[in-house]
Amino acid sequence: MRDVAEERPHWLFLLPAMLIYIPFLVVPALGIFGLSGFQWSGIGDMTFVGGENFASAAGDSVVWTALINNFEVGFWSIVLQAGIGLLLALAINRYSDRLRQFFQVSFLLPMTLMSVAVSLVWSYMYNPSYGVLSSLLQAVGSDWNPLWLGDPGIALLAVIFVATWQWTGFRTILWLAGLDSIDESVLEAARMDGAGPVQRFVYITLPLLKPVAIFIMIYTIIGSMNSFVYFWVMTQGGPGHATEVMVTWIYKNAFLQSNFGQAAAISVLLFVIVLVLSLLNLRLGDREAGGAGQ
Repeated sequence: MRDVAEERPHWLFLLPAMLIYIPFLVVPALGIFGLSGFQWSGIGDMTFVGGENFASAAGDSVVWTALINNFEVGFWSIVLQAGIGLLLALAINRYSDRLRQFFQVSFLLPMTLMSVAVSLVWSYMYNPSYGVLSSLLQAVGSDWNPLWLGDPGIALLAVIFVATWQWTGFRTILWLAGLDSIDESVLEAARMDGAGPVQRFVYITLPLLKPVAIFIMIYTIIGSMNSFVYFWVMTQGGPGHATEVMVTWIYKNAFLQSNFGQAAAISVLLFVIVLVLSLLNLRLGDREAGGAGQ
């Protein structure tokens, strides 16, 4: 009882947030779980079908295509956003504080733009008739004029590139924060022992950046699982289902095919995947914290 009394002021501080969080986030989320057991067109009576929606989702080839696309988006996002972000952070870290601040602000500017606006602008840039990319290719004498968003072989990578353009700066800032946390005396000691730049990076910098790397990787994968705006605005999942991701397929099931039960079932499956990845993030984070404390 004493512990409850001592904790009460803390719960009072959380109360305003909980009054918004519970009715607008928790209750609708629970409603999705309930809806996944029914067949419902959005109008009229709901018919209980048990696990039929989940069985139908598991047998839907588009769901598997979308899931594979989501993981492919996650893989390339890690390689491009985290990889380029690390290289930029290492390059910027050499400059003075004033130049670092200039680059940090510059890299964060794309992130301040709305993803819908970014997607529309890049759709025009990708247009094979009047897009700037086609004009650049013609300017250098190239006959290659691909359908960036209409070719199933490159459409997914074209959309991934847009997300990379907008969000690499954020990863760069995270890497810079990790680099700032490294004690300069450790690097100086290694330098005095004769370790070169590559040795210091491989044996000191990279291991000390491991917690940041884990966070960036898991954060990027979870973000890729929830991707929607770029894929919907630029391709709507096409051509065919070449750029279909889980959320665009959920949207189509719910609002284009009026199959809300099926959409809810796919949403629950996506929730489970994201939950597993989140728990993995916490587990790896706790392990790193335990290792650092030893």
